[in-house]
Amino acid sequence: MLGSKKTANVNAKIGSIIGADMLVEGTITSEEAIRIDGRVKGDVSSQGALVIGASGKVLGNIKGADIMVAGIVEGDLTSAGRTEVASTGSIRGNIQTKSLIVDENAIFQGQCNMNSVDMKLIEEIEE
Repeated sequence: MLGSKKTANVNAKIGSIIGADMLVEGTITSEEAIRIDGRVKGDVSSQGALVIGASGKVLGNIKGADIMVAGIVEGDLTSAGRTEVASTGSIRGNIQTKSLIVDENAIFQGQCNMNSVDMKLIEEIEE
């Protein structure tokens, strides 16, 4: 769950925050963890964790070491570790991840492929 100790550790290491009143259009790339509470129209890629807060909305594909979704994502997700969808979360897209946790009342429309995903391979594909 998004209130777990794992999430608390992610929050302590967040390098960038998209605030609830922000709209970002374009591609976002970061080496550190990102938290999105606002709206993003474009792809988001982080070598660290990626947290979509309850007020966050992403219209694009996202990639991260671990992904936590409490808001809305319309696009594909790729995670080298764990993908977690909170009860307030909504994903409309495909997921590729090592492990998946979907809380009761969460929305997930798409397909999920669970296997080991190497972040270096993801970086090579992007280049």
